[in-house]
Amino acid sequence: MLRLTLAGNDIELYQNEPVNLSYQFANIQEINSAQSNFSQTFRVPLTKKNQDYFGAVNEFGLIPTWNPKTKVSAELTYNSIPLMRGFAQVKGIYVQKGKYADVELVVFGETANLSRDIGDGMLSDLNLSAYNHTLNATNIAASWIGSLSSGAIRYGIVDKWRNWRANNIWSSTNPLEHGDFTPYFRASKLLEIILSTAGYTYDSTFFGSNLDDLYLLMNRGNIAPIGVDADQPAANVFNIGLASNVTLYNSDGPELTEFVETNPFYDTGGNVVSGIFTAPFRAYYTFRANITYNVTTHYLTMGSIIDGTAQVSGDQGYWPLLVNETGSGTIDKTSQPILLNAGQTFAIGFEVDDNGHPVIFTGTNTFGNGGTSLELIEITEPMSGQQVDVAENMPDMKKIDFIAGLQKMFNLVFIPDRNNSKHLYIEPLGDYYASGQKKDWTNKIDLSKDISIVPTTDLQSRVYDWTHSNGKDLVNDLVFKNADRVYGRYRVEDPDNDFASGTKEIRTPFAPHVISYIPGTNYAVHRLLVDTSESDKTIKDPLPRIAYWNGTQAGNITLYNDGNTAGATSTSYPVLSQFSDYYASVLDSDLSFGVERPFHIIEANPLNTLYYQYWRPWVNELYSSDARKMTAFFKLTRTELASFEFSDKIYIKDTYWRVLSVTYDATSDGVVQVTLLKILGDIRDCAYIPNGINKANGQISFLNPSGTTVFTPTPQCCKRYGYVFAYDAQSQTNRCYQNFEQ
Repeated sequence: MLRLTLAGNDIELYQNEPVNLSYQFANIQEINSAQSNFSQTFRVPLTKKNQDYFGAVNEFGLIPTWNPKTKVSAELTYNSIPLMRGFAQVKGIYVQKGKYADVELVVFGETANLSRDIGDGMLSDLNLSAYNHTLNATNIAASWIGSLSSGAIRYGIVDKWRNWRANNIWSSTNPLEHGDFTPYFRASKLLEIILSTAGYTYDSTFFGSNLDDLYLLMNRGNIAPIGVDADQPAANVFNIGLASNVTLYNSDGPELTEFVETNPFYDTGGNVVSGIFTAPFRAYYTFRANITYNVTTHYLTMGSIIDGTAQVSGDQGYWPLLVNETGSGTIDKTSQPILLNAGQTFAIGFEVDDNGHPVIFTGTNTFGNGGTSLELIEITEPMSGQQVDVAENMPDMKKIDFIAGLQKMFNLVFIPDRNNSKHLYIEPLGDYYASGQKKDWTNKIDLSKDISIVPTTDLQSRVYDWTHSNGKDLVNDLVFKNADRVYGRYRVEDPDNDFASGTKEIRTPFAPHVISYIPGTNYAVHRLLVDTSESDKTIKDPLPRIAYWNGTQAGNITLYNDGNTAGATSTSYPVLSQFSDYYASVLDSDLSFGVERPFHIIEANPLNTLYYQYWRPWVNELYSSDARKMTAFFKLTRTELASFEFSDKIYIKDTYWRVLSVTYDATSDGVVQVTLLKILGDIRDCAYIPNGINKANGQISFLNPSGTTVFTPTPQCCKRYGYVFAYDAQSQTNRCYQNFEQ
């Protein structure tokens, strides 16, 4: 007997009213899809019992208690066998002959709730305060060995604004600031937090082990990690000036202390006393001076004074405003960013070459316009010591887009537990298929009805593209401009199919995380810089990026200690890249969909790109000339329907098939319409598959169709995986090598 419950209330059904249910494989692949398992609309009578639940919905003049905008939990069972669990929607009320009333319903499966439950919130909305930490050398080093937040956070080196070169690379005299390091957050932990916040739990052998080293870059255009007090820089700007003219001699200096902070001038953070600014935290400060003066015929020299010491040429903060002998003039000049530690002071200083001659500074009690003023126009995020706000450092990205991006990268499926729709099983499609059972439906097929076996041409597009999004940084922009595509794209074309049309694109919201050498060095970092001739090369709104943690690699670096008083040296530096290993080889993994030449030295291009490892088997089953789709009717019990999985391999006569969709009437014991896709097995991607490299001579080895390792593939198979086919003088044959040219 069919039973429907809404929010725990039994609903009476018509005995002969069909309730057609439909299960679709696409539901478990795309978590943000609008589709889900569903019933076709069906009617229930407005009996007294049903009216107790729905209210007087048939009375035109009354407002019932039932709310049509609210989803209610629903469950369909047959003799205690669960058929569909999810939520119901009332589609309409029908009154017949002014006397009898029906309520029209549709029931949706549980998978439709996941996207809704996660919602449109941003990653920055998550409560990640448990992962907040102090930005200092101790925690940065702790992240490298996995002891900061149990490995949930790793610090890497990303060039976000320095535009490092060999001549300005970090050294003992120019150590790395703590703010030059950038935090990354473990992707599997972030997935767990998003699902937990939405009320879900999950199991995954894939995320539980394979991808512990997968991390999300935490940056939203800031040059240093954002502190808990995100408004701190803006809260410390000032604009001070002279209310009227002042006449000064050398004995009155060297600091120009006559500035005032009262209206129209201001000192937002209260850090200025008598024209001398005290830095509230370690950061880079940019000042602008607008000075009007008269010094008759003598030299006037002006510049910055830090901690009471005038800065001279070659020192940090050198800012000569004027050397003049013509008498009077106006200066409007902006400094380079000046690094000040917490507690250091900054002021404008002056000196006249003759102690007996005065200098007159014009004050108009206004900004500029012939007056004299000093302004703090920009402060970077604190470079050290702040409590890092992990949520605020998350990229500008929706939670659902992060999960959908992972789905597109790894071809994930999301399987609700049959007994708990809030518990999910998340695996790549290939792993999910491998977990299925073999079931023989040969004797269950209804031969009295038509069996449709058709090619898959109606499921195909002429072109399929798997791609990330354009990151617009130096390397990604270079590839996009020269190749008219995003770095790492993979394209499948079928020009021989006269019936396929259009392009289907699987695009992730992530930008490729490509590392390249800092010019003139052997340090490979992600250069998050825009290609411009302007001095400011920061990307203001960077796309999120995913990378593998490669551990620390050999290379001497110096960073400031916790007190910012001296440099602490390290013989290795942290690296995160697109490869599962920094010196990637043939059997490693690559976060590109297609094979690309890297911008740092590796052993060999990995075979296991995202496309090859996670998407290729599915595409082969769809695109092969042997691919077939079958629609037939089967005599299946409700127990069989309740226990089948889309991962099951259905044996029919001499062939295995996968279920794509199931449609049947839950009120009758009739046959079930099933659409299936033929299983073709693992079709070889090429006759010869890379399986290693001879490090002595750089030759790539391959497995031939019989499973034997050889070094003589076809040119097509060599080039397919990004290698070069070249003549080897010793063997006097063509061999396959890694391509190191860019």
